[in-house]
Amino acid sequence: MDLTRLLSDHTLLHPGWLWMIFPVLIFLLIQPLFIKKNWLARQSSQTNVIAVKHPLAVNNLASHLNLKSSLHVFFTLVCSGLLLLALAQPVRLGARIIVPATSADLMLIIDTSISMVIRDYQLNGKRVDRMTMTQALLDRFSRRYSGKRIGIIVFGDPAQIILKPSEDKTLVRHLIHRLKPTIAGRQAALGDAVAVAAEYIKSDKQLSETVLVLISDAARPSGKLSPIEGAKRVAEAGAILHTIAIGSTSTDDNNASASQMGELIYEATDVKLLQQMAQLTGGESFHGVNIESIDTALEQIEQRHLQQSDEQFSPRKQQPLYAWPLLGALFLLIIKELLLNRNTKASTL
Repeated sequence: MDLTRLLSDHTLLHPGWLWMIFPVLIFLLIQPLFIKKNWLARQSSQTNVIAVKHPLAVNNLASHLNLKSSLHVFFTLVCSGLLLLALAQPVRLGARIIVPATSADLMLIIDTSISMVIRDYQLNGKRVDRMTMTQALLDRFSRRYSGKRIGIIVFGDPAQIILKPSEDKTLVRHLIHRLKPTIAGRQAALGDAVAVAAEYIKSDKQLSETVLVLISDAARPSGKLSPIEGAKRVAEAGAILHTIAIGSTSTDDNNASASQMGELIYEATDVKLLQQMAQLTGGESFHGVNIESIDTALEQIEQRHLQQSDEQFSPRKQQPLYAWPLLGALFLLIIKELLLNRNTKASTL
C-alpha cells in the first residue's frame, strides 16, 4: 500500500494532544527519583512480601523486580500514547462533499412611500398597487434564494433597518407581508436609504459579501442626501447596488389610476435615476414592467453573485477512528495485569 496515499487519507482533528506525550516521558524519567525520596509509593511494593520458598529463587528476585519495572514503564508509555492519540481524534477522509454555490448576503431596500399605493399592475386579472406587486415577488424570491442571509431596509422618511441580515427566511417573508405604504412616512428618502445600507456594510464584522437591491419607483425623492450622493457612498463602501424600478413610466393610464386612487396624483417611475444609481456602484438596473420581468431581474442578480466553492478547500467526509486506540489501550492494560500477576505467582514458587 502506498504510504503517502495512506497518510493523505487520514488526519488528526486535534493533533495538539500528542504534545502531552512529553510530560509523560518526563514523569517516567524522574519517577525513580521521587520513589527514592519517598514522594511516591513503589509500584512493586507487593514484591517486598514475596515468600521465597527455595534458596535458589532468591537469585531470580532482582531480575523479577527489573522486569516488573520495565513492564510498568513500557505499558504506561504505550497506553498513554494510545489515549492521547484517541484525544487527537484520528479520522479517515473519504470523498469530497459537493458544496452547492451560494449567493452573497442580500439587503433589500424597499420603498414604502405614498406613491407605492398607485395601481398600475395587473396580478391574476386584478389591478394591484406597486406595494402588493413588490410583496408578491419578494415572497417568491426569498423562498428560493440560495444565500444564507437576507436583510430589509424600508423608507419613506426617514429610512430604517427593520431586519439585519438573517438566516430566518420565514421571518423575512413575514416582515415583507407586513409592509404597508407610508409605514415609514409618506416621503421617499431614497438617498438616505442607500446611505444607511452603506454604513451598515462598513460596520458589518462578517466577511461575507453583501449586495444591495433597491426596489423603488424613485418618484419625488426627498431626504437629506440626494439619490446620487447616496449611491456614491455605497460605491465608497465597496458594495454593489442593483435597482429595480417598480411601476409604469407611461402616462396613458393617468386618468384611470387617478380615478381609482381618489385624489392621488399619478407619479411615473423615474427609471433613468435608478439606472444612474446602479451604474455608480457597478450594479445593474431593471424595470419591472410585469411579473416576469421582476422575477427575471431578481434571478439575474442572484446568479451574478453566486459564490463558487473552491474544490481544494471543500470538506471531505470523515470516519472517526478514535475507538481503535481506546480499545488498544484497554487491551494493553488487561495484558499488563495478566503478566504482572503471572510473574508474581511464579516468584512465590
